[in-house]
Amino acid sequence: LKAYEYVRLLDSVSGKISVYRGERVVFPGPDESLLDGEVLSAIDLKVHEYCKILDQATGDVRVEHGSGGSSKQVFLGPNERVLDGGKKKAVEVDENHAVLVRDKATGQLRLVKDKQLFVPGPNETIEEVRDLIRLADHEAMILRGKDGDFQYFYGSDEKRSPGQERSFFLEPYDEIVKLCWSKGRRRESRSLLIERFDCRPQFMSFEFNCRTSDNVELILEGTFFWEVVDLPAMV
Repeated sequence: LKAYEYVRLLDSVSGKISVYRGERVVFPGPDESLLDGEVLSAIDLKVHEYCKILDQATGDVRVEHGSGGSSKQVFLGPNERVLDGGKKKAVEVDENHAVLVRDKATGQLRLVKDKQLFVPGPNETIEEVRDLIRLADHEAMILRGKDGDFQYFYGSDEKRSPGQERSFFLEPYDEIVKLCWSKGRRRESRSLLIERFDCRPQFMSFEFNCRTSDNVELILEGTFFWEVVDLPAMV
Protein backbone atom coordinates (compact mmCIF):
# COMPACT_ATOMS: atom_id res chain seq x y z
CA LEU A 1 0.00 0.00 0.00
CA LYS A 2 1.24 3.47 -0.90
CA ALA A 3 0.91 6.37 1.53
CA TYR A 4 -2.44 7.48 0.06
CA GLU A 5 -3.93 3.97 -0.17
CA TYR A 6 -5.80 1.79 2.30
CA VAL A 7 -7.67 -1.46 2.34
CA ARG A 8 -10.65 -2.83 4.30
CA LEU A 9 -10.64 -6.55 5.06
CA LEU A 10 -13.73 -8.48 6.14
CA ASP A 11 -13.34 -11.55 8.36
CA SER A 12 -15.98 -13.97 7.10
CA VAL A 13 -15.96 -15.91 10.41
CA SER A 14 -16.32 -13.07 12.94
CA GLY A 15 -17.72 -10.37 10.64
CA LYS A 16 -15.07 -7.96 11.87
CA ILE A 17 -13.81 -5.32 9.43
CA SER A 18 -10.18 -4.24 9.68
CA VAL A 19 -8.70 -1.13 8.05
CA TYR A 20 -5.03 -0.95 7.03
CA ARG A 21 -3.41 2.23 5.75
CA GLY A 22 -0.19 2.61 3.82
CA GLU A 23 2.70 2.70 3.67
CA ARG A 24 2.85 -1.00 4.46
CA VAL A 25 2.43 -4.52 3.09
CA VAL A 26 -0.77 -6.31 4.11
CA PHE A 27 -1.27 -10.06 4.02
CA PRO A 28 -4.96 -11.05 4.40
CA GLY A 29 -5.72 -13.85 6.85
CA PRO A 30 -7.19 -17.18 5.72
CA ASP A 31 -10.75 -15.98 6.38
CA GLU A 32 -10.31 -12.39 5.23
CA SER A 33 -11.33 -10.88 1.91
CA LEU A 34 -11.42 -7.39 0.40
CA LEU A 35 -14.61 -5.68 1.55
CA ASP A 36 -14.61 -3.24 -1.39
CA GLY A 37 -13.14 -5.62 -3.91
CA GLU A 38 -10.05 -3.47 -4.44
CA VAL A 39 -7.46 -1.26 -2.83
CA LEU A 40 -8.94 2.16 -2.07
CA SER A 41 -7.40 5.61 -2.42
CA ALA A 42 -7.88 8.29 0.20
CA ILE A 43 -10.34 11.08 -0.60
CA ASP A 44 -8.22 14.07 -1.52
CA LEU A 45 -9.99 17.25 -0.38
CA LYS A 46 -8.65 20.59 -1.56
CA VAL A 47 -9.18 23.73 0.50
CA HIS A 48 -12.52 24.46 -1.27
CA GLU A 49 -13.90 20.90 -1.20
CA TYR A 50 -15.86 18.83 1.31
CA CYS A 51 -17.64 15.50 1.65
CA LYS A 52 -20.18 13.91 3.98
CA ILE A 53 -19.44 10.53 5.53
CA LEU A 54 -21.97 8.20 7.14
CA ASP A 55 -21.02 5.75 9.88
CA GLN A 56 -23.38 2.86 9.14
CA ALA A 57 -22.82 1.36 12.59
CA THR A 58 -24.11 4.41 14.49
CA GLY A 59 -25.97 6.42 11.85
CA ASP A 60 -23.86 9.51 12.56
CA VAL A 61 -22.91 11.83 9.71
CA ARG A 62 -19.73 13.89 9.73
CA VAL A 63 -18.41 16.50 7.34
CA GLU A 64 -14.78 16.54 6.26
CA HIS A 65 -13.33 19.52 4.41
CA GLY A 66 -10.03 21.08 3.51
CA SER A 67 -9.03 23.83 5.91
CA GLY A 68 -6.16 26.04 6.94
CA GLY A 69 -5.28 26.84 3.34
CA SER A 70 -4.17 23.28 2.59
CA SER A 71 -5.64 20.05 1.25
CA LYS A 72 -6.61 17.05 3.35
CA GLN A 73 -6.74 13.29 2.86
CA VAL A 74 -9.63 11.33 4.33
CA PHE A 75 -9.60 7.58 4.96
CA LEU A 76 -12.89 5.79 5.56
CA GLY A 77 -13.40 3.75 8.73
CA PRO A 78 -14.63 0.14 8.87
CA ASN A 79 -18.34 0.96 8.60
CA GLU A 80 -18.23 4.27 6.78
CA ARG A 81 -19.36 5.29 3.31
CA VAL A 82 -19.44 8.57 1.40
CA LEU A 83 -22.80 10.31 0.91
CA ASP A 84 -24.16 12.46 -1.92
CA GLY A 85 -21.93 11.06 -4.62
CA GLY A 86 -18.56 12.01 -3.16
CA LYS A 87 -16.72 15.27 -2.66
CA LYS A 88 -18.29 18.60 -3.55
CA LYS A 89 -17.15 22.19 -3.83
CA ALA A 90 -17.83 24.66 -1.02
CA VAL A 91 -19.95 27.67 -1.94
CA GLU A 92 -18.16 30.99 -2.25
CA VAL A 93 -20.29 33.53 -0.36
CA ASP A 94 -19.34 37.09 -1.28
CA GLU A 95 -20.90 40.47 -2.09
CA ASN A 96 -22.78 39.00 -5.06
CA HIS A 97 -23.73 35.51 -3.86
CA ALA A 98 -25.57 34.04 -0.88
CA VAL A 99 -26.55 30.45 -0.17
CA LEU A 100 -29.96 29.14 0.91
CA VAL A 101 -29.55 26.28 3.41
CA ARG A 102 -32.13 23.89 4.85
CA ASP A 103 -31.61 22.20 8.21
CA LYS A 104 -32.97 18.66 7.82
CA ALA A 105 -33.26 18.32 11.61
CA THR A 106 -35.72 21.23 11.92
CA GLY A 107 -36.87 21.75 8.34
CA GLN A 108 -36.04 25.47 8.57
CA LEU A 109 -34.39 27.59 5.90
CA ARG A 110 -31.71 30.21 6.44
CA LEU A 111 -29.81 32.50 4.12
CA VAL A 112 -26.04 32.67 4.62
CA LYS A 113 -24.71 36.08 3.53
CA ASP A 114 -21.49 36.36 5.58
CA LYS A 115 -18.41 36.22 3.35
CA GLN A 116 -16.86 32.77 3.57
CA LEU A 117 -16.28 29.43 1.90
CA PHE A 118 -19.53 27.84 3.07
CA VAL A 119 -19.57 24.15 3.98
CA PRO A 120 -22.92 22.69 5.12
CA GLY A 121 -23.20 20.88 8.45
CA PRO A 122 -24.02 17.18 8.83
CA ASN A 123 -27.80 17.81 8.76
CA GLU A 124 -27.78 20.67 6.27
CA THR A 125 -28.40 20.72 2.52
CA ILE A 126 -27.79 23.52 0.04
CA GLU A 127 -31.07 24.43 -1.65
CA GLU A 128 -29.66 27.02 -4.05
CA VAL A 129 -27.12 29.78 -4.53
CA ARG A 130 -28.82 33.16 -4.85
CA ASP A 131 -27.43 36.09 -6.80
CA LEU A 132 -27.63 39.65 -5.54
CA ILE A 133 -30.59 41.46 -7.12
CA ARG A 134 -29.58 44.88 -8.42
CA LEU A 135 -32.15 47.42 -9.55
CA ALA A 136 -31.39 50.16 -12.06
CA ASP A 137 -32.81 53.65 -11.51
CA HIS A 138 -35.86 52.90 -13.68
CA GLU A 139 -36.57 49.38 -12.34
CA ALA A 140 -38.90 48.10 -9.62
CA MET A 141 -39.82 44.69 -8.18
CA ILE A 142 -42.59 43.23 -6.04
CA LEU A 143 -41.86 40.58 -3.40
CA ARG A 144 -44.35 38.48 -1.43
CA GLY A 145 -43.31 37.53 2.11
CA LYS A 146 -44.11 34.34 3.98
CA ASP A 147 -47.16 36.03 5.56
CA GLY A 148 -48.51 37.09 2.17
CA ASP A 149 -47.66 40.77 2.51
CA PHE A 150 -46.22 42.62 -0.48
CA GLN A 151 -42.98 44.58 -0.49
CA TYR A 152 -42.07 47.06 -3.20
CA PHE A 153 -38.45 47.70 -4.14
CA TYR A 154 -37.32 50.58 -6.35
CA GLY A 155 -34.03 51.51 -7.93
CA SER A 156 -34.90 55.20 -7.80
CA ASP A 157 -33.79 57.06 -4.68
CA GLU A 158 -36.98 59.16 -4.78
CA LYS A 159 -39.32 56.15 -4.66
CA ARG A 160 -37.33 53.95 -2.31
CA SER A 161 -38.44 53.78 1.33
CA PRO A 162 -36.05 55.09 4.03
CA GLY A 163 -33.54 52.40 4.98
CA GLN A 164 -34.45 50.19 2.02
CA GLU A 165 -31.53 48.79 0.03
CA ARG A 166 -31.23 49.21 -3.70
CA SER A 167 -29.50 45.86 -4.01
CA PHE A 168 -30.67 42.87 -1.97
CA PHE A 169 -30.86 39.10 -1.68
CA LEU A 170 -34.16 37.25 -1.84
CA GLU A 171 -34.80 36.15 1.75
CA PRO A 172 -35.98 32.64 2.74
CA TYR A 173 -39.71 32.10 2.16
CA ASP A 174 -39.93 35.27 0.01
CA GLU A 175 -40.86 35.04 -3.65
CA ILE A 176 -40.77 37.40 -6.62
CA VAL A 177 -44.24 38.39 -7.83
CA LYS A 178 -44.64 38.00 -11.58
CA LEU A 179 -47.48 39.60 -13.52
CA CYS A 180 -48.79 37.92 -16.66
CA TRP A 181 -49.37 40.41 -19.49
CA SER A 182 -50.60 40.06 -23.04
CA LYS A 183 -48.21 40.52 -25.93
CA GLY A 184 -48.32 41.04 -29.68
CA ARG A 185 -50.01 43.79 -31.65
CA ARG A 186 -53.40 42.17 -31.15
CA ARG A 187 -52.71 41.08 -27.56
CA GLU A 188 -53.87 37.56 -28.39
CA SER A 189 -51.22 35.75 -26.35
CA ARG A 190 -51.27 36.20 -22.56
CA SER A 191 -47.86 34.73 -21.84
CA LEU A 192 -45.52 37.64 -21.08
CA LEU A 193 -44.27 37.27 -17.48
CA ILE A 194 -42.95 40.48 -15.93
CA GLU A 195 -40.89 40.44 -12.73
CA ARG A 196 -38.81 43.59 -13.26
CA PHE A 197 -40.99 46.59 -14.02
CA ASP A 198 -39.63 49.35 -16.23
CA CYS A 199 -40.92 52.64 -14.79
CA ARG A 200 -39.79 54.78 -17.73
CA PRO A 201 -42.34 56.23 -20.21
CA GLN A 202 -42.93 53.74 -23.01
CA PHE A 203 -45.09 53.31 -26.08
CA MET A 204 -47.10 50.33 -27.28
CA SER A 205 -48.55 49.59 -30.73
CA PHE A 206 -51.85 47.81 -31.20
CA GLU A 207 -54.41 46.87 -33.82
CA PHE A 208 -57.88 45.35 -33.82
CA ASN A 209 -60.78 44.65 -36.17
CA CYS A 210 -64.10 46.43 -36.00
CA ARG A 211 -67.15 46.99 -38.21
CA THR A 212 -69.03 50.11 -39.12
CA SER A 213 -72.81 50.44 -38.87
CA ASP A 214 -73.10 49.34 -42.52
CA ASN A 215 -71.01 46.22 -41.80
CA VAL A 216 -67.73 47.36 -43.34
CA GLU A 217 -64.77 45.70 -41.64
CA LEU A 218 -61.95 47.96 -40.60
CA ILE A 219 -58.51 47.29 -39.15
CA LEU A 220 -57.59 50.01 -36.70
CA GLU A 221 -53.98 50.59 -35.75
CA GLY A 222 -52.72 52.85 -33.01
CA THR A 223 -49.99 53.69 -30.57
CA PHE A 224 -50.36 54.82 -27.00
CA PHE A 225 -47.83 56.00 -24.47
CA TRP A 226 -47.87 54.67 -20.93
CA GLU A 227 -45.86 54.65 -17.73
CA VAL A 228 -45.97 52.66 -14.47
CA VAL A 229 -46.80 55.25 -11.80
CA ASP A 230 -48.49 53.32 -8.98
CA LEU A 231 -46.99 49.82 -8.61
CA PRO A 232 -49.14 48.67 -5.63
CA ALA A 233 -52.30 49.42 -7.62
CA MET A 234 -51.26 46.84 -10.23
CA VAL A 235 -51.21 43.89 -7.80
